[in-house]
Amino acid sequence: MKEFLKTNRVTYNLMSFTGFKSIIIFSLLLDGPKSYQELRTAIENHEYLHESVSIDTLRIYLNSLRKSGCKISRFTKNGITRYSIDSHPFELKITKEQAESILKVFKAIYKSIEISDLLSLQKFFDKFSNYITNEDLKTKLKNISPLHDINPQIIRDLMTYSGSNNEIIIFYNSLNSGKKNINIIIDKLEVMNGKLYVYGFNSEYQNYSSFLVSRIIKIAGINLKKSELKIPVYTIGYEFQTMPNEHFELQNNEKIIDKNSEKMQIEISSPNKFDIMQRVMSLSPNCKVLYPQEFKKELIENLTKMKEGYLEER
Repeated sequence: MKEFLKTNRVTYNLMSFTGFKSIIIFSLLLDGPKSYQELRTAIENHEYLHESVSIDTLRIYLNSLRKSGCKISRFTKNGITRYSIDSHPFELKITKEQAESILKVFKAIYKSIEISDLLSLQKFFDKFSNYITNEDLKTKLKNISPLHDINPQIIRDLMTYSGSNNEIIIFYNSLNSGKKNINIIIDKLEVMNGKLYVYGFNSEYQNYSSFLVSRIIKIAGINLKKSELKIPVYTIGYEFQTMPNEHFELQNNEKIIDKNSEKMQIEISSPNKFDIMQRVMSLSPNCKVLYPQEFKKELIENLTKMKEGYLEER
């Protein structure tokens, strides 16, 4: 230990070579069956070892692994003998209760963490599940994340261009209109209702839209020149009447402009007009839009259509 702390290098004096080589061979066999020559070459090319291993010495290492509880078999195919690990005592063991706790904790945090962290967790669960023998539990762990059915590279590419003001072209499999190219300036990625969406401004139709990332087949093109288009942001003012014993929670894109004991004046800003409309309508009848006039008119039209729809059912 003193030598390592002093030089920060691993040397012969710091190793139990029988144990170390046994671990190397164990790792190699975990990846799949290996011939004597493949194992020998791997040890010769190892950054710390660089030495040949005879077949007799190899048997010593294999027997060391057997003594530790590994079941190692040997088979010959096309004249080449290979060794494989059929089972070992180092498998991860996890109870059903522990697994349920992992699932419960993940469901509690995944909505509030960054997409990059969610991507790392998905990679962890993919790797973690490979060491679990319970097939039902393995499936739950692999599918727990909203990213489980999405190509990780597509997510990373979308993250790269999020907020960059570069216009990209996504090849999208639309449920209604089939496969097509869509131009979008990406604003953000967000998980909603257990699914990952990309939000942005569509320059072709001049509107702010959201798209399921799982339906993006590939990034078809990127305009490296920064777009001069700015994603429009809508600012709506509304008045909310406070009720006794009623909890009101501000969203991240809202701020209180004025407040008294009976009501609050709130301003909400978002590039997504549809989201603002949903927010305002969810607060009815305690909510009254103050400005702008165009949004008030659009809200009244929506409410009128809803009323007419119900009246037609009579």
